[in-house]
Amino acid sequence: MLRGAFVESWAEFVSSVDKFLKVMREHDTATAALIAWCRSHHPYEAEAIAITLLADETVAADCYDGPLQPRAGETLRRRRVWLHWGDRVLSEAENWYVPERLPPAMRDTIADGVRPYGAVVASLCPQRITTIALRADKAGENEAQAEAVLAQLARTEGFSPPEAFILHIHAVMMASGIVLADLREHYRRELLR
Repeated sequence: MLRGAFVESWAEFVSSVDKFLKVMREHDTATAALIAWCRSHHPYEAEAIAITLLADETVAADCYDGPLQPRAGETLRRRRVWLHWGDRVLSEAENWYVPERLPPAMRDTIADGVRPYGAVVASLCPQRITTIALRADKAGENEAQAEAVLAQLARTEGFSPPEAFILHIHAVMMASGIVLADLREHYRRELLR
């Protein structure tokens, strides 16, 4: 009996991850996807996504290994946040971005540290391009990729240990052909519960 219950709960887990990934593909930003998911699955816990801002700091370009390629005169920033729906922590994200690529009002709103990055830039109609999607239930399928993602996660101060997550997504956010952000998102198990 216990074995059957485990198989059923594992099947439900896998199905839930699949459903969440479908919702992610249907939205321009992770923030919009999380709102849609939570309104459907956790409707009475909150009305909006809230953030805990862990850091928003200027970083030297030589400390960065992603696709932003800051030009002369551009500033590279790294923003680390936890996204919440009520008391439920949904994800922990590390967003690398170049403020000069955004309109001044958006820069100011991001600097305020109150709203998620995706909510701030949503009016630009950004395009999300997923570069890595690593599911906890399929981490063994690409061990090198899993090791790289988990090593990066371990270096990120203030984030939970790997077993807290069900899904890791790295994505690039673009608008009008301009790379706006390099997103490294880690989705918590609480998202599906």
